[in-house]
Amino acid sequence: QWYQRRVRHPPEQWPQLVSLIWISIPFSAVLGSCLTLLWVLVLESPDLPHYSAGCVVFAVCAVMELLAEPPHVYLLNKHFVRSPIIVEAVASLLQTLITVAVAHYSSSLIPFIIGAVIYSVLYVIVYWLIYRMKKSKDDQIFYQLSKISVSPDHASLTVSFLKQTVLKQVLTMGEDYVMTFFSVVTFAQQGVFSTVSRLAAIVIRVGFKHVEDSYYLFFAQMLRRGLPSDQQGRDALKTCKETLGNLLRFNALFGLVVTVYGISYARLALLIYGGEGLADSDGPWLLQWHCPYIAVCGINGVSECFYFATMSQLEVENYNLKLLLSQPVSYSSQSLSLTYSEQWASSWLILGTWLSASSLA
Repeated sequence: QWYQRRVRHPPEQWPQLVSLIWISIPFSAVLGSCLTLLWVLVLESPDLPHYSAGCVVFAVCAVMELLAEPPHVYLLNKHFVRSPIIVEAVASLLQTLITVAVAHYSSSLIPFIIGAVIYSVLYVIVYWLIYRMKKSKDDQIFYQLSKISVSPDHASLTVSFLKQTVLKQVLTMGEDYVMTFFSVVTFAQQGVFSTVSRLAAIVIRVGFKHVEDSYYLFFAQMLRRGLPSDQQGRDALKTCKETLGNLLRFNALFGLVVTVYGISYARLALLIYGGEGLADSDGPWLLQWHCPYIAVCGINGVSECFYFATMSQLEVENYNLKLLLSQPVSYSSQSLSLTYSEQWASSWLILGTWLSASSLA
């Protein structure tokens, strides 16, 4: 996401932006190889067939999906904000259908591996097809792979956003890292936790993600990055202020509705989603703890989409420092899980995450 934050570019700067995108592919391949070796050779592996193959395939799929970033950034630049929604909807729907179909004949990781490959392939193909349909005759820069040129300004801001992305990833996914590296809970409990987290993530992705992406483009077009408020246009500043206030109110109300009804109907939701096995486990308890986190994510996401559209490089660095200082809040809360029962262990993992997110919101 580092270069997506620099999506507002005049046409003459697109070659430098595209250079950053293509450079990220070998970088991600090296990082994915190192993490795959860590997961397969160092960390404890569950007793599942094809686990090592699954780790390799998921890493390859992550690198493969970066091939879709040039058309993705192009479509955002041209304000085709519905295209990413169409791509994700088509790829996710076919992935789910194929995974369910294959799962009838195999109970191992094979259905999920095949589903991940299908999603990545469709993700790349559909993005490039939409790009071919939407592009103008002069927009051939994405094919000029041999012309790599990066300006110092783009490189420095990209590094700042890279650090911010890494810090935020460690912060928001802290509970997964704690469970993986310190074996706080069993593999079965990790499965329940991951299933509940993915269910909660659906609400965040459907309710907040695309709204944030669209209004990030809006704020980036209305305001100039790095300029103080007295140097911005008065009409644009007034419009952005009213829009930001309305977004915050809407997301806050939506998050409160999800929290109130989510806590009350957590078991029913999991019974419909995963059956009695999931509903009779610690799943309802974990989903109830996720509900306040969803409300916090709604406010935090809108605030960040405004900040990232207007922050200068120095402000990005200051934000990175705040992320770094908020990590002890998260991991200190999560470390308390070692002293509680198994049920409270997972709850503290969630609590640490949404406390840190609240400090940033």
